[in-house]
Amino acid sequence: MSNMKTVFKIYKEIQSLEKKVLPSVAVQSIVSSLKPFINILFTAKIINLLSEGKGFKTVMIYITIAVAINFLLFFLGSFLDEYSQNLRSLLLNKENKRVASKLFKTEYQKLENSKFKELIHKHEEAEKSRWSRFPYFVWTTYRFLNGLFTLIISVIIIFPLLKVGFTRTGDTFFEKPIFLITVIIAILAMAVIILLVAVNINKSYLKANESYAEIDRVFYAFLDIFGDYRTGKEIRIYKEQNLIDSIATSKILTDGEKTLRKISMHTAKASSFVAILGAVVGFGVYLFIGIKGLLGLFNIGSLVLYCGSFMQIINGIMMMANTFGKLQEIIPLAKCYFEILDTKDDMEYGKRELDLADKFEIEFKNVSFKYPNAEIYSLKNINIKISNGENLAVVGRNGSGKTTFIKLLCRLYDVTDGEILINGINIKDYTRESIIKLYSVVFQDFKIFSTTLAQNISADESYDSEKLFASLDKANIKDRVLNMEHKENTYLYKDLDKSGVEISGGEAQKLALARALYKDAPIVILDEPTAALDPIAEHEIYSRFNSFVENKTAIYISHRLSSCAFCDNIAVFDGGNLVQHGTHNQLLSDTNGKYYELWNVQAQYYICG
Repeated sequence: MSNMKTVFKIYKEIQSLEKKVLPSVAVQSIVSSLKPFINILFTAKIINLLSEGKGFKTVMIYITIAVAINFLLFFLGSFLDEYSQNLRSLLLNKENKRVASKLFKTEYQKLENSKFKELIHKHEEAEKSRWSRFPYFVWTTYRFLNGLFTLIISVIIIFPLLKVGFTRTGDTFFEKPIFLITVIIAILAMAVIILLVAVNINKSYLKANESYAEIDRVFYAFLDIFGDYRTGKEIRIYKEQNLIDSIATSKILTDGEKTLRKISMHTAKASSFVAILGAVVGFGVYLFIGIKGLLGLFNIGSLVLYCGSFMQIINGIMMMANTFGKLQEIIPLAKCYFEILDTKDDMEYGKRELDLADKFEIEFKNVSFKYPNAEIYSLKNINIKISNGENLAVVGRNGSGKTTFIKLLCRLYDVTDGEILINGINIKDYTRESIIKLYSVVFQDFKIFSTTLAQNISADESYDSEKLFASLDKANIKDRVLNMEHKENTYLYKDLDKSGVEISGGEAQKLALARALYKDAPIVILDEPTAALDPIAEHEIYSRFNSFVENKTAIYISHRLSSCAFCDNIAVFDGGNLVQHGTHNQLLSDTNGKYYELWNVQAQYYICG
């Protein structure tokens, strides 16, 4: 019952995504089902005409009609095949778009959740390793309807034969109605067996495919490496071709071949059994029809008609049975899709709006935090106030909790214990839009997209040109942009435009900084803002930093303590704890403090260099 609900849910979703695809498949199935019966019906009719001694002209009329109908069905079938395939491709794009739209709106903490990431991975793998998702279901529907219509047409054609079958004409078993009943029972039994075999084949396929999925993932990972020009330099300089080829050969060709051979052997055995079973039943059908024909209960043309129609019954049953077997594969994949769409955000927002013209004071009050499913706290009992217009540096070793501190500040996560206050009011009481407008952030793992430079900075298709170039100037990359052929309308990278410009890591970081400045939010947060810059560029950025954030609150993370000296205050994190807080001189005067230790370690390297 649960599976049937999922099937109806799939149909409803497909209809909402692409309204034309299911009707087109229904018409395609009818046309495909009619094709074999046209030849069967006209062959039977022509044989009867010949046996009745009809003239050449009469026979040619029927032959011409048969050829014309076949041509029409062939043309219509080819058109519908192509049309349905295009609709299935469109359906896949719309399915991907719906998932992407959901992911865009999903709260950040869900995207970092390992279970949710696994769900997304399964949905993506479904397209790679199993052709595609809803389009596959549509194709399966076509096969089911094809089988169903074939069965219905066959039953209608052979219906008169049932009357003949129950006509007693002799004393032998083959002449009695019990033989027809035996044939019908055999066909029904064969249908059940084919259904069970089809389900078993698909269960075995899915089980084997799970082990192959990892191999398949490796294959596509290598395919991405081979096709990405960014990896070409390392592969050639370090001669990694042999290593990659070795891994690919052992993982894909060897293990993959074993798995595929196992799947193929199991499928071949089951298919052979079904073929033998079908041959036995077919022999019984031919025997029954042949005996009734010899007894003169119908003419030669009807013999051809009934034989062909009976075999189409078997064909229709096999198509329908295989469809039910495919559901074992489709339904779990569809459930992944619906689970993604049905995922609810855990965060709740209030109705308070922030006036960006106001002054802002932010306070962490007894804040502790641990990531979902984690046992260890990433931050423990943090208490700190950030005053309006303050320049705060956040320092500490890797893994000390600095980036987690920023994520909580931006409300990408909610605190586990304690509270974060903005102007004395819990951050949860403000609207989502208010929080977004409050911050301009350059994260350590920032992303520059393969769109135009202007779109990257403005995060929109339209932009304020004067504001854009002012931001580029502050980030010290204006001259570089002006030297580009299309200036701010230059595409970055070559993913969307073959004439796109490749930029260095330092240039990308400057553009990310320009994007943060363009947003012009009251609070600027920079996570390792100069990590990819050379010392001269770093000095230029920091020497002008105060003018960038004039009248703004600035919070930034840095491993280079020499760049923290100009800040109003420095927060030192260690092992998830805020261990020190004060000015550069205050912290440096504490010779037993963590800041003094970090400062002297770095100073030692500067001297050695």
